[in-house]
Amino acid sequence: MPIDITRALHWRQYLPAADAGMTPGTFALAEPLLRADRPLELQKVLVSGAYVREHHPVISQGNHYLIACSEQGRHPEIGAFCDDMEIAHISWRSPAQTCSKYAVGWMNIAAQYSINTSSGGTYRNRVRDILHGTLPEKWPHGMKHAPYDLHGRIPMPELRYSAGTAPDLLANVLRAAEALAEELAETRALAAQPVVTTVVPYFFEAQPSFGEAAFRAAFFSAVDENYPWHEILVPVYGEGMTQPLASEVLAAGAKIVVPDQLLASAHGAYVEWLLPGETVRPEKLRRMVTCALLQGVAYPILISDAGSCYADELPYIDIISTDAFNLYNRACSIIWNSILRAGKYPSRGLAGVLVRREVFDACHGLVHLCRDGRPLILSMWRELLRAGSKLLFGELGCLQDDYTGAPQELSIEDLAHHQMEWAQVCREEQAMLDAAAQEMILARQRRMGVYLLEHALAEHLDLTQGVWPAYQAMLASL
Repeated sequence: MPIDITRALHWRQYLPAADAGMTPGTFALAEPLLRADRPLELQKVLVSGAYVREHHPVISQGNHYLIACSEQGRHPEIGAFCDDMEIAHISWRSPAQTCSKYAVGWMNIAAQYSINTSSGGTYRNRVRDILHGTLPEKWPHGMKHAPYDLHGRIPMPELRYSAGTAPDLLANVLRAAEALAEELAETRALAAQPVVTTVVPYFFEAQPSFGEAAFRAAFFSAVDENYPWHEILVPVYGEGMTQPLASEVLAAGAKIVVPDQLLASAHGAYVEWLLPGETVRPEKLRRMVTCALLQGVAYPILISDAGSCYADELPYIDIISTDAFNLYNRACSIIWNSILRAGKYPSRGLAGVLVRREVFDACHGLVHLCRDGRPLILSMWRELLRAGSKLLFGELGCLQDDYTGAPQELSIEDLAHHQMEWAQVCREEQAMLDAAAQEMILARQRRMGVYLLEHALAEHLDLTQGVWPAYQAMLASL
């Protein structure tokens, strides 16, 4: 590997002249400073972005070296120095910031390498000082320094990202400890390597909300999930997938199946669905599988609840909102009762769901609940919750932490399809609805009918085409 792919930078210590540290919210180089008389012994290295993307090189802890690999083994490289520039290293900004930096930094170093490591020796020693009641020294031992003023020599930018508050040592340590505790829990839970199956359906010639662009968003969101024991299945509805898209799907490691093969093709102990347009955060599976495995009860279904408020006309609802718990229990049957009466499904859709394999099998993978190039979402929730109510613990676990992307944007036509499905489901579930509930639902459906037709006219949609004749017939039947 040629050494000229890296460049080295000298770095020099700068410190605030005031013993109390820097003024919160002020640009560091705008204050009176002390400057070391010479650079530090270790350099920092820069590596070409193109090289990193292609070769994924290893960089040492602290960015001091590029670790090169050859037949002779691993060895450090630094490249040529950029002599006309250096890094202004302000390691000490205030007593609180310095204690926080060493305390949090040493916890992370020890978690990565163990406490017996050649990395981070300064961090370990400073933490020992803090534990014995001694604050870290402001200036490195033996370093000479002199006043230094950069005013007029460099531009002083307006700060955009720095909070104007002093560091809180305890708060920072608690945040770091929580992150390490979660990582430990994930390590314990995932030692058994439970496989998760992600189902991303593809609809041939679907409406834009569920078409190829929406499929791509969901599919590549699933590909980006950083869960190691993960399979992706793509049941294809209609005439099939275009060859270029199929090649992309297969190249990403997914398997294309016909809907009837879905159950037989799935190997996961847990299952998630991503409908076209739905997305998830990369850590969703790690967090939710860990939660599922480490609880004292076997939840058939877990959902991630956003806790947000949505407009009345949208088909979203937040199932549970409580500050008391981050994992809240509610009977699956009660959740379905709420969804049926409101005509709204959980705000993060199926993307927020993780189910046990028993639920997946009991609801037949939901493959039969797609029609005319779109999923029947309310019907899918009915199948899921009914299956969950009959299996295992029978209660849904709702997490307040949100591991999904933004809710899918729906067109006027999508809302009309949803209202038609809700009306059909209400007819099928009439025995669950008392007279007051039926009257409330009819009133909402009529109100939504007026709203949707007014907006369709305002958008100059042809009400004699597409969903609109059937939608108007449904409204007339109300």
